[in-house]
Amino acid sequence: MLKGPMLEIAKTATGLNDEAIAKFHPGMEKLFGNINRITQVQVIAEVMKSENCFADVRVGDKLVFDPNLNPEKSTGVMCPKALLPVLVQVAAIWEMEVEWADAGKEKLPEIVWRNVRCLDPGLEDGGVGGVVYRIRLENLAP
Repeated sequence: MLKGPMLEIAKTATGLNDEAIAKFHPGMEKLFGNINRITQVQVIAEVMKSENCFADVRVGDKLVFDPNLNPEKSTGVMCPKALLPVLVQVAAIWEMEVEWADAGKEKLPEIVWRNVRCLDPGLEDGGVGGVVYRIRLENLAP
């Protein structure tokens, strides 16, 4: 059960009261118990390849999540066909980050499946082109 500052963080972040927060499953307690470490990591999805992209997403464009998508830090176009697969991967990475933080490890975890392709199937398969993002973690803490 969350107590002290972590309880207050959970209340502020969710708007829930003590009774509702008491219903959290252990994974949510793990999340809020490590929230200070987790929010010191940002996820960056950078375009490594762009071919005939109808939305004009270009190599070097970045989507920055700290922890949520931050339009001010991100660059380039936010195409829905590109965002969806990136968001699915980011959600999986958040799970990995919680386990990393809870284990007290210093070195950021390695992302095994780090490349993600947009939903445009490419010219040969009925689309126009396509974009590939490489996803990485960056520690914001000094």
